[in-house]
Amino acid sequence: MKCPSLCCRMAGYVHVSREDIRRLAKHLGITVPAFEAKHILEITRKGEKRIKSGYKTCQFLTPDRLCGVYAARPNDCRGYVCWNQEDETVYDYAAFLQVPVEKLRDREKDVKK
Repeated sequence: MKCPSLCCRMAGYVHVSREDIRRLAKHLGITVPAFEAKHILEITRKGEKRIKSGYKTCQFLTPDRLCGVYAARPNDCRGYVCWNQEDETVYDYAAFLQVPVEKLRDREKDVKK
């Protein structure tokens, strides 16, 4: 199964710890301050740093729906699983959401026939 990148394209935030930031900066070949200046999108009132906001697509998602920083991805991303679980409900839902509306309409027409 190919990951449908639901978490990267839909609702949710990605918090990054100091360790995450160091790992990502090293992976990208930049300094920690340069990473923070370029890639931190929000800082919460509690001081938590985020690289993905709400309903926005993650800045590191590539056009072919792969993670551009997979080897160094944050712990929030490492802990998110939907594509490799026995219960495929979340995966199936994520895959369904990515079907273009026109294809869904075509399927509906085929069912009515």
